[in-house]
Amino acid sequence: MEALDTFSRTFLPATALANLPKSTIARHVQVLRRCAGDRDAVAILARCTAGGRRGNVFMLTRTRLVVTSESGLLRRVSLHLNADLHQLADVAWTPEPGRAGIQLGVTAIDGVRENFWVRLGSTAEMWRLDEALRQAFRVPLGVIEPARQTVRAAAVAPRPELSLA
Repeated sequence: MEALDTFSRTFLPATALANLPKSTIARHVQVLRRCAGDRDAVAILARCTAGGRRGNVFMLTRTRLVVTSESGLLRRVSLHLNADLHQLADVAWTPEPGRAGIQLGVTAIDGVRENFWVRLGSTAEMWRLDEALRQAFRVPLGVIEPARQTVRAAAVAPRPELSLA
């Protein structure tokens, strides 16, 4: 039996976490694989909305950000964005726990600003994508940071009352 390549080994669990229908995965997988290659590991896979169009699939790997779109009637899959992470500028995102999603904005190498609404199944998945984006765009390569959960828990904890007596 032949071992699975890195893409397949990480894509399958990512599809299970994304809770995407098998028919959607079957339509988008060939385009996603061509963009990522066999050796790139998939970090996050999710549905997203880009430019008012629904039917997009968002994929973040260790080295790339790929967004595919699907036509309405014939459901043909095309590439919306395919960029190395270092080719993206002005990357900003806002987690929205109440809606279990992230608003993401990036500027591609050609200067076009792209805005995505990435829908996730739960707030845990949203924080997982937040952490993956932080690792991809904010932490220098090779730097190990302490766990972010303690920082988030401290931000939510109530502040002690100050008494001036």
